[in-house]
Amino acid sequence: MTTLQATFPDRAGALRAASRSPLAREVHRALEAVPRGERVVVAVSGGADSTALAVLAVAVAPRGAWTVRLATVDHGLRESSAGDADAVESLAQWLGVRCDRRRVRVQPGARLAARARAARYGALVTAANDAGASTILFAHHAEDQLETLLMRLVRGAGPAAVGGMPMRRTLAPGLSLLRPLLERSRAECRALLERLGVPWREDPTNADRARVRGRLRHDVLPVLEALRPGAAVRASRAARRVRGAASVLKSRARRLLQGVGPWDRSALRRAPREVLAQALRMRLPLVSEASLERMVAAIRSTEVEPRRFQSRGEVLWVRAREVRLER
Repeated sequence: MTTLQATFPDRAGALRAASRSPLAREVHRALEAVPRGERVVVAVSGGADSTALAVLAVAVAPRGAWTVRLATVDHGLRESSAGDADAVESLAQWLGVRCDRRRVRVQPGARLAARARAARYGALVTAANDAGASTILFAHHAEDQLETLLMRLVRGAGPAAVGGMPMRRTLAPGLSLLRPLLERSRAECRALLERLGVPWREDPTNADRARVRGRLRHDVLPVLEALRPGAAVRASRAARRVRGAASVLKSRARRLLQGVGPWDRSALRRAPREVLAQALRMRLPLVSEASLERMVAAIRSTEVEPRRFQSRGEVLWVRAREVRLER
């Protein structure tokens, strides 16, 4: 660990105050899904959100006898990335927990953000496995969720994707991802750190309006918040309900296209339009939304002439009495 490079407050007092905050209740509620005494890793970038989550996790850990470790990943894509990792190590030292610092190399080129994300998650999974942890905590909050929802909506995504990021999912065998702050705001995280006097680092890429997410963050979300204060938190809660509805829809869709076919076209025609669309999405996961709409329209129409639709090596036949899927 590095020596402390920033001024931190009294640790005992800060953790005591953090444990009494509304955010601590959210983190504790989420951690109740983790068996007592297990190890958890907090993914920390050095920014305000993940710094707040690290403090909160350490503050509530005694309630479940959980052992907390921090993990940070240095992509080397920014001049300040090494300094960010140093700051995370200093934070861990102040909190009295171990820190796993990982370095990954991501080559410049197309889809840089997506490849960097994949490399980061891979490094965090390795860190968690090396630590014997069952859970990784991520600091995604309500504004992150709303940005994700808007990006997926304008892309024309299906119901499951429009439900946004889940609070909990399997990340790797025996390893869960947990987002305790998904229905709390960015402002709450910063307010907590300011009240405690805990420093954090600013990521300059967050101000980049050339990126879709950055443009939404600076030009769209403030307008929504001004129109409807608390918009991000309410949107994140709505996303949770959408995910629940999507789960029910998926169950019905799975029953609609059971087996390998062919399927009775009249039965498919009687099914609700969105159930049929979801069933086809599940059978043809790479189909475009435009092609999907044409398939649904063909099945529900009264035309009897055979129709053929191709999607990535698979062919959907819509005939007078049946629907068949062929490779």
